[in-house]
Amino acid sequence: MTICPRPLFLYGTLRALPLLAWAVTGDSRQIAAVEKLVQPAHLRGYARFALHHKDYPAVIKHAETSVVDGLLFRPQTLSQRTKLDDFEGEVSKPTTMLVETTDAEGKSQLVDADMYLWDGDHDELSTDGWELSVFIQERLDDWLDLFGGMELVGDAIET
Repeated sequence: MTICPRPLFLYGTLRALPLLAWAVTGDSRQIAAVEKLVQPAHLRGYARFALHHKDYPAVIKHAETSVVDGLLFRPQTLSQRTKLDDFEGEVSKPTTMLVETTDAEGKSQLVDADMYLWDGDHDELSTDGWELSVFIQERLDDWLDLFGGMELVGDAIET
């Protein structure tokens, strides 16, 4: 029996589908393999901020009116989830949240999902927001070049 891990709300660099494809499959060109596993989603009551001297953002609890847009990723294997946990490292901790998606009929749905909540020093947070389009335009190719010869662990953890 295959156990599908909990969905994961992605709000930062992993929303760049070539990077998500690399993290999950080991090949940044495998976008089609991950496109079917994601859908737009958002999280209320939290805000995304740039981090000083980092290419990736942090999400922290914020005003009730704050909204973070992202992707809901539905991993099909424990290996896929483990790879993303390894990619995120130890500065953020997986935390359960209710994220909002829209179904095929346009109805809003709340989904119980994990996300990587910033667990680092708040002094590292910038007052600036973080934009995916800027990351894709200015840094994505460098990240893909950096990770090009690497592979995340997780393949042996299939159930």
